[in-house]
Amino acid sequence: MKIAFIGAGGIAGNYRNSLKNLNRPIAAICDVNPDRANQIADQENAVAYIDHQEMLAREKPDVIFTCIPPGAHTTQVIDAAKSGAALFVAKPVAIDLDTALRTRDAIEDANLINQVGYMARYSDLTEKVRQVVAERKIAMGLGRFMCRMGSSHPWWGNFAVCGGQMLEQSTHVFDLLRHLISDVTHVQAFGIKNVSEDIADFEECTTCNLSFENGSIGNVTSTCVANTSNGFAAELVGDNLYLNLNLDYQLRGHIDGESIEFDGTESGYYRQVEHFVKAVEINDQNLVRSGYADAVKTLAVTVAANRSIQTGQVEKVKV
Repeated sequence: MKIAFIGAGGIAGNYRNSLKNLNRPIAAICDVNPDRANQIADQENAVAYIDHQEMLAREKPDVIFTCIPPGAHTTQVIDAAKSGAALFVAKPVAIDLDTALRTRDAIEDANLINQVGYMARYSDLTEKVRQVVAERKIAMGLGRFMCRMGSSHPWWGNFAVCGGQMLEQSTHVFDLLRHLISDVTHVQAFGIKNVSEDIADFEECTTCNLSFENGSIGNVTSTCVANTSNGFAAELVGDNLYLNLNLDYQLRGHIDGESIEFDGTESGYYRQVEHFVKAVEINDQNLVRSGYADAVKTLAVTVAANRSIQTGQVEKVKV
């Protein structure tokens, strides 16, 4: 299995570590920053490139991990799909739906194993929730993503590159609620800017109400200006059902008066790569819990949320 990377910063290090634990070497690294490409390639005993098309033509990889900012997505994944390689794409899959839909169609036309890095779908907590909830309806899903962004991701505070916090970070929460409840049909979001002088050029505090296809409701609250150790969390409510997920490892609540206490050990980062590699080995897309086409639906929710802030209206989620 010949593995290559398009993009070597940030999350790529997490995927590289998972591949190392799976004893899967990396053959090639492409990054627009030549110093970073060379540095990571030296660490991986791989070949460095700054042009992904040159890498695809010369290396002919079997598997490609694409790890670039949302606003940097143009044709990288489409080009990789045309090469015939299996695809792992870091979330979110793009900054706009046009790019994502063109890419989705190229992947479907090529009939390739594909996965997007929504690791929460693979976590112990998510597994446990699906077991204990079973066929019961979750009537309301609440989630939050709260942090304080630093200077380690210099592109992150630029809306033109990252698409804002809901699209780039809180996408994990939107996706988890979609995974556990159903697709989102409508959103209404609100946000405020200039909470901090040096974090971002977009709304640093947002809240987004959700209407789900199955009749459930929800909300996702986000901020990038607060220091907190409990920033990624979700609450699920139903008839005599309440579950609190403190991602990545703690689940508490009750169902029909029975207490639920569960501590996980796997956040999903490693397991998602493990599932993907296995899916490629046996050519079975069914092992993937977060395919590209489904990830486009999550992108559509956050794009609609951003649009709602701009219009001040309830916005329909369009894919």
